[in-house]
Amino acid sequence: MTKKPGVIARLIDNAVGVFSPKAAFNRKQYRGLLSQDKRSAQYAAAKTGRLTGDWSPIDAGINDIVRASSPAVRARVRQLVRDFPVFTRAVQVIIDNAIGSGIIFQSRVTNPAGDNINEKICNQIEDAFKFWADEADIAGQLHYYELMELAKRQELETGEFIFYKRRSRSARRYLPFALQLIEADWLTGNPTTTIPSNHKIDQGVEYVTATGERVAYHFADPDGWGRSIRVPAAQIIHGFQTLRPGQLRGISSFAPGVLIAHDLSEYLDAEIDTAKMAAKYLAFVTRADPAGRTSLLTDGTGDDAGKKIDEIENAIIEYLSQGEDIKIATNPRPGSNFPPTVKLMISMFSATTNVPYELLSFDYSGLTYSSSRVSRNDFVHYIKPVVVRHIRRFATPTFKPFLESAVMNGRLTLPGFFANPAPYYKAEWQPPGMESIDPLRESKATISEIDALIRSPQEVALARGRDYQTLIQEIKRAKQLQKDAGLEVVIDSTSTANNPAAVAGQKADGSKIEVRTQGVADDLEALLIEILDRVDTITPTA
Repeated sequence: MTKKPGVIARLIDNAVGVFSPKAAFNRKQYRGLLSQDKRSAQYAAAKTGRLTGDWSPIDAGINDIVRASSPAVRARVRQLVRDFPVFTRAVQVIIDNAIGSGIIFQSRVTNPAGDNINEKICNQIEDAFKFWADEADIAGQLHYYELMELAKRQELETGEFIFYKRRSRSARRYLPFALQLIEADWLTGNPTTTIPSNHKIDQGVEYVTATGERVAYHFADPDGWGRSIRVPAAQIIHGFQTLRPGQLRGISSFAPGVLIAHDLSEYLDAEIDTAKMAAKYLAFVTRADPAGRTSLLTDGTGDDAGKKIDEIENAIIEYLSQGEDIKIATNPRPGSNFPPTVKLMISMFSATTNVPYELLSFDYSGLTYSSSRVSRNDFVHYIKPVVVRHIRRFATPTFKPFLESAVMNGRLTLPGFFANPAPYYKAEWQPPGMESIDPLRESKATISEIDALIRSPQEVALARGRDYQTLIQEIKRAKQLQKDAGLEVVIDSTSTANNPAAVAGQKADGSKIEVRTQGVADDLEALLIEILDRVDTITPTA
């Protein structure tokens, strides 16, 4: 058996110490200095000292951590979403800003040259998608965009969403292709089916050992008494945020905030219960009778210990002795530290969920335009990758099989689709936009950027949740409706808006007053014309 270098060194030191204790002491001292030099070469975060001696975190593989943690994390997050308002609000804010009423599909198929949109093909694909979206759920209950929202909710609560691409045999359906959302809890790590020797199953996911390629998913059959169902991976859409290489299952992004939210919930309950109990006691009556001899002379009801208690509506007066001295009960709860403590804990929870504090708490006190702008911009930067990931993990994997099913079932005729379907997969997914904090100020800045050719109108419309092409068509139709109704809309310039005296008026006969805003004299002239016209229309009274 080989001895460790440290053991051998101590043996030598002991042997030397028999003949020369000083030499043995010097050897130990120099060895300690050498060991200290080696420790000083570490990162400060890796050193072990008085304050970090008991800090020994477990650094396991990502799948080991998720496997051991996901059941408890799922249960706790679901319970907090059900019962704790701040947690519920965090989930809803992310869903509202990332999904809203749906990330709207828009076909963007181009002509063969690739320079213009093929309007005819795009309209055909979009119309077919709208028909199918109404029945995308195989159960016939949810619209496609409702499934999209539910998938995001599942990802926030459980860390992942799972869709089974099914085929319905119902003749009433527009397409046989449909989606079935499956709970993540159905994945089982104890399958009853056999797998090849070069495959492995972990948390219900079957994959190739050498490459990590997903091959199949194993679900526990709710009606199968322990049996499992093996579904090929090609029929499953499994979405989650990948945190480390080789990760097979997702974990809720709210996991770091679970303990904070739980502590905050218990703190609020304890503080509120204490305040409620303290508020019930109106006063205490004390008696100079330690032996309690006069307690038998009192009337009224008593508590379990036999003490007399009078209740006055929602207040309680407790009699202790005769010769009473009434003292009004004070109720200092919640204390002065309660509001800042709650705000601090909500702020910490806000940091874990990336949802701004004011959106979680509805506390908008102290906000200025600048701080609101910074907060919104930070939230927008967080939401953008969330939306893109949802498009990649849900929208695109569901759109492609829809389009294939539509072509195969004769609902769409797309030339050359089976030879090269890629041109027909071109699409844009329009996420919900955000309203401006100060529309007038931001609109002026946006117009200046468009005039300077550093921003396009399409980008502005996209940021507000609108498609620019659809917006232009709506404006065109609105102008045509105004023209058909005999209306003429006058758009004031900036100088007109800043000078109310320059606003165009209306003559008595309905004709428009031409107002020029080049100078103050012209503005005054227009104002005088308007006044004279109104004076002429006044009918004298008898």
